[in-house]
Amino acid sequence: MTESSRQETLVLLHGIWMYPVVMSWLAHQLRQLGYEVLTPGYASVHNTPAQNAKALHAYLQRTVTNERLHIVGHSLGGLVALHLIDQFNDLPPGRLVTLGSPVAGSYIARMVKPWPLLGMAFGNSMEGGLSGQGIPVQCQREWGAICGTLSVGLGSPLLIGQGVHDGAVCLSETEHPAQKARLCLAVTHTTMLFSRTVVERTHHFLQYGRF
Repeated sequence: MTESSRQETLVLLHGIWMYPVVMSWLAHQLRQLGYEVLTPGYASVHNTPAQNAKALHAYLQRTVTNERLHIVGHSLGGLVALHLIDQFNDLPPGRLVTLGSPVAGSYIARMVKPWPLLGMAFGNSMEGGLSGQGIPVQCQREWGAICGTLSVGLGSPLLIGQGVHDGAVCLSETEHPAQKARLCLAVTHTTMLFSRTVVERTHHFLQYGRF
């Protein structure tokens, strides 16, 4: 446990269709490193990322008392984090780490969205998020992106010919000009949530601003 991390809050944001419980292993590992870890839920399909950011801001204002606040977002959670940082500048300072977040939009979401019934599963996550349109172009925090390169997952058949991916998100979709650092690891979109290397590198970036 580092001396600095004892006064640091870390909020973990899950991805689309998920619940906070999916972040439990990651949360436990980061608590062991000394962070106060929060795992709020949000309406990933019913609300837009910007709407979820507004609700998250109200929650953090009520909850966070420490001097520093870091944000770690998996998949769509990273997009919610970007909207939170873009909309509000009154939260404690800290850093951002995204895990497999399609910050340039999602090829799979754009492909499936027009399909009858199945396309409804993405709901309002498209607006300012998975569509690739309306995503904040700046980030007022140091931002490190961890990306998966193990191309295994349910989305793999839909990503044939799209280059390197993590089974759900293409490597190119994780790129954003506001990122300070990027790290590619041989993990899938799901297994990155259970990787000790991801924990170690996330902690290192939150503490030092580099991977």
